[in-house]
Amino acid sequence: MVNRRKPQEPEPTRVEFPPHVPANRPESWEETWEEPPESGSSGGAFPELEALAPPRRQQGQVYFSRRHEVDRYDEPDDDARYADPAPPQDPYESFDMPPHHHDGGGQGYDGGRHSERDPQDRERDPQDHEPDPQGHDEGRRRHEPDPQGYEEPRRHEEDAGEVAAPEEEWDTAPAPRRPGEDEDRTRPWERYPNDRWVVGDAGNQPAVRPRVPHKFRNPPPDTVIDGAEIGSISYRAASVRGISHQERGEPRQDAYAVHFTRDQDWLVGCISDGVSQGTRSHEAAAAICERISRALVDHLIASPPSADSGRWPEEIGSIRWKDAVRSANAAVCELARPYLRKSAQKRGGPPPVDPGDPVPFAQARLIMSGTALAFVVATEPSPNGTFRAMLANVAGDSAAFVVQDGSWLPLTMIKNEGEAIFSSSVKALPADTPVHAKPFYLEPGQPLIMMTDGLGDPLGAARGAVSRFLGTQWHTPPDLLAFAQHLAFYRKTFTDDRTAVVVWPGPVRSGR
Repeated sequence: MVNRRKPQEPEPTRVEFPPHVPANRPESWEETWEEPPESGSSGGAFPELEALAPPRRQQGQVYFSRRHEVDRYDEPDDDARYADPAPPQDPYESFDMPPHHHDGGGQGYDGGRHSERDPQDRERDPQDHEPDPQGHDEGRRRHEPDPQGYEEPRRHEEDAGEVAAPEEEWDTAPAPRRPGEDEDRTRPWERYPNDRWVVGDAGNQPAVRPRVPHKFRNPPPDTVIDGAEIGSISYRAASVRGISHQERGEPRQDAYAVHFTRDQDWLVGCISDGVSQGTRSHEAAAAICERISRALVDHLIASPPSADSGRWPEEIGSIRWKDAVRSANAAVCELARPYLRKSAQKRGGPPPVDPGDPVPFAQARLIMSGTALAFVVATEPSPNGTFRAMLANVAGDSAAFVVQDGSWLPLTMIKNEGEAIFSSSVKALPADTPVHAKPFYLEPGQPLIMMTDGLGDPLGAARGAVSRFLGTQWHTPPDLLAFAQHLAFYRKTFTDDRTAVVVWPGPVRSGR
């Protein structure tokens, strides 16, 4: 039965204990205590009552202990403040604190030998508690006067010497924002403390530290960036090493190339994703981009398109794609030859290919291979105000989009989607693959975005958080370094290399 009697004055001859230890404790208890802070005295109207009340726990302190076993002592329920002091059976079985009360000291409020509780119990939202029949919320305590005239001792400020005002309820305000966090809380992206962009859940990616690809001779740079304004268009290009390659100390296997014709009437380029099964695919990707983009530049110089934009589809059809693919295949096979010979020597067998014979494509792909997405964009508009453009997915699963009024329109097949303007091949070079180039026209202010699957996979069908983030950042040409940061955002499970080339046609200029 709860005893509500007002305590009597202690006898002067009794041993005085520190104010946070009950003077009439049972004899079976022994004390182990530390000197309380100066703010321990509240200066209330009933110091005798406060002497009986169990103290607030201080970080790292143990106030009471049974013989031969030490327990954490935490604040009991309200009725226990006025009960006859007796050793508690287990103060942790019937006491739930709000989840934000845990101050990180020791093992928490359910530590010690009573730590078998499910950790998720400490993460319950106070709003999930149902109010008790007396109208009190179990997770929010209110300061109310005692019906017999006694008032509950006021809580103390643990880090100040003043008497704190009564607490009406537990503080459930959200945690402060991290540095650089976007003010618009509805946006699914923010700045991480290291200034890296995060779209959605970053997972453990911020903990990864890039490792040098020491097993490779002359590996490509971790990140490459390019961009300029030419004629009436602007472009940005970047390729960044993926989190998985940084963690394993492997080179970036993506590559891109951007070139112009001598008269600067045409921007020509290619992006390539080295296939990860080949340890030297980063060499293949770079060679493929250079050979295909150079072949396109040579064709545009030898056979310049006319001013009549209506003939653009016919002029694209005259490109000798077989020669371009043959040149790329030959470059990759020659790069693979010394590695094949070295591999045969380690096995003690003869060279797989004689020095004068061409390397079979299948053997070259064991060492290196890559995809290819080629493009051409006019730097000046046609008389009708549009910009002539061409896209050719030579091999692989790279993606391309045109952004119109905030909507991403796919120009290539989307993974796991049936919507496409034209399909893409999944076979990597070197291979004899037919090329189907597609001519189209860009309106002023319509960005053309081309990417490898390292960006295409998190983008998906361009109807989620990633498309909103990139659409906001790439509405106009950003700063070159900012463009690379946008490309290298954190997003859980997406760790591949990322490469993107974006072309902005028309008079739109960056205001940044």
